[in-house]
Amino acid sequence: MVKRFRQEPSPGAPSRWHWVVAALVLVMGFLVTEQIETIQAINRTAQLEEGQLLSDLVTRTDQENGQLTNQILAVKAQLAALPVEPRVTGLSRALAANQVWAGLTPVTGAGVQVIIHDATRPAFPGEPAMLELVHDQYVLRIVSLLSAAGARAIAIDGQRYTATTSIYCAGPTIRINNVPYGSPYVISAVGPVGPMVSMLANDPDIQGWAQLVYIHWAPVRHLVIAGYNQPLHYTWAKPVKIGK
Repeated sequence: MVKRFRQEPSPGAPSRWHWVVAALVLVMGFLVTEQIETIQAINRTAQLEEGQLLSDLVTRTDQENGQLTNQILAVKAQLAALPVEPRVTGLSRALAANQVWAGLTPVTGAGVQVIIHDATRPAFPGEPAMLELVHDQYVLRIVSLLSAAGARAIAIDGQRYTATTSIYCAGPTIRINNVPYGSPYVISAVGPVGPMVSMLANDPDIQGWAQLVYIHWAPVRHLVIAGYNQPLHYTWAKPVKIGK
């Protein structure tokens, strides 16, 4: 009688199931990697398609704007070629003058430029940080003084000051014509230089604020102030009908 002995795996040697599990793990890892790469490829394709779509929209919009601009120029040329009556000429002159006062046309001439920005000096002991910042009331005060001195046109950081201009603080910025600006602020005014400088130099509020923030003004021989180029919106005001 022959005895058969079953050979037992030595301790620590991998069994057949270990190899199967390892193979499954490798296959699953490969599949997960392939899936991730597929998703990334799909995302890249979507981004490229979205970018191409936006580029096409921008190109189409530019083309449409160009066509509309050409139409406007053509209509202006036709209007300029029409005969003008004396009455119409007078109205055109009055309209042009009113557009200047309304701030809708550019203005050039001698004037004053004011620069105001947050304090650069060391803070006083216990001084609140708010005292070191330029506030909307500072800009409003300067604009009011320049207007009272006879300024013909005023702009703050390039924004033309008009009858509908709003100036108010919004966090660390000041919004002018609803556009946020940060320190420093440059206020330009075309008008009588002497009265405007005198008005700024003798104002007690300006003298006090100059101890907290930086305020400097100087005469300028030639200033160019752009016209207001945004739509005018009147919330409460309505035009008055003249005649029947």
